[in-house]
Amino acid sequence: MSIPAEIVERIRDRITSGTLRPGDPLPSTRLYAQQHQVSRGSVVAAYEQLTGEGYLITSPAGTAVNPALPEPLRQERRALAPPKKPKLKGDLRPGVPETNALTTREWRSAWRIAAAQPQAHPVPGSQRLRELLAEHLRLTRAVNVSPEQIVVTLGARDGLRLIMLATDGPVAVEDPGFPTLHEIPRSLGREVVKVPVDEEGIDIATLERLRPKVVLVMPNHQYPTGRQMSAARRLQLIEWARNSGAIIAEDDYDSELRRTHPALAALGANVSVALLGSFAKTLTPALGLGYLVVPDSLRDDVLAHALPVSGIVQDAMANFLEVDGVRKHTARMRREYTQRRAIFAEYFPNGIAMDGGLHAVIELDGDEAETIARCHARGLEVEGLNQYWSASERAGIVIGLGAHSREKLRSVLAELREVLR
Repeated sequence: MSIPAEIVERIRDRITSGTLRPGDPLPSTRLYAQQHQVSRGSVVAAYEQLTGEGYLITSPAGTAVNPALPEPLRQERRALAPPKKPKLKGDLRPGVPETNALTTREWRSAWRIAAAQPQAHPVPGSQRLRELLAEHLRLTRAVNVSPEQIVVTLGARDGLRLIMLATDGPVAVEDPGFPTLHEIPRSLGREVVKVPVDEEGIDIATLERLRPKVVLVMPNHQYPTGRQMSAARRLQLIEWARNSGAIIAEDDYDSELRRTHPALAALGANVSVALLGSFAKTLTPALGLGYLVVPDSLRDDVLAHALPVSGIVQDAMANFLEVDGVRKHTARMRREYTQRRAIFAEYFPNGIAMDGGLHAVIELDGDEAETIARCHARGLEVEGLNQYWSASERAGIVIGLGAHSREKLRSVLAELREVLR
């Protein structure tokens, strides 16, 4: 096959497959020849043939795919598109906070000042932000730490990634627990062992039997049950970690939104507790900012793997903390979520709305998978309860209460009630 014929076939195939669309411009003959290392005369001959066949048109602006090509070429492309999902009527996925109340004057000012003087902060993060975070933890979580113990992260998952990279051995996780969080140690090649949770918290006897090197717990808001670990179980966990030398990774999930015990990091003298924190639930997940309180034994290894975080984001958060914006916003959100849980109770009086949290659980008598499919068919995004357990006979759905306005939440809950009937 001659070179002009090869060029013709190549361009024609791109047009019929849809990678070149009607109206798309083609490179000049000189540029095409340079890109493909062929003579310009071969390209000119190919363009002339395709123009004669009606695939291309020429104008003073250059050569382009004929915009008047027959409709079947476009239909061919559409056939490759994925099937359309039902129109989304309501996003009830858990973990999505209400963010409309965040756009206050203090919030906008914090970002405006940060953007006006952009600067980068290397690992472990802005010194000013880490000083403000240390004060924030002292006042809200009864944790006394120095700024040097804090590493600014890209969120709680990034903090857990750093802990995994700085440790070795089996990792114990709560059962039930948050499945996407459990995927982080698995993705890094760590053995993950599930430990049952009872009314008081994680089972210490199982920890003693399995002897993990790291244990990931959510003591102030176990997910998805919403329970808090009892004071007695906290002390038992601290004592177990002290005796075994294990690292406790404490996920302080949305603790600012409810009345809670002090963080485990405030209780454990001579115990390695790594405190994972973020503002995803109290402010917005779009922030992409978190922090990690690092035990001295892990600090060097954590810093070796830490990634720098946007300087503008860090400075905006520092500005917001300085004007007491986080505390004020959290207080507003506590009141807001109290009202949303009351709305949920109107529609589902037998449902379980987590105290201080963003989500609720509706237990089912019927088939969980079939119920979720019906919800999705009606345009309602929900999650199944069973995905959080390794094995459970409980059927139910987990829903979030934060994604919509209160008025919209009422209409979505009414729709959900109709589906569940």
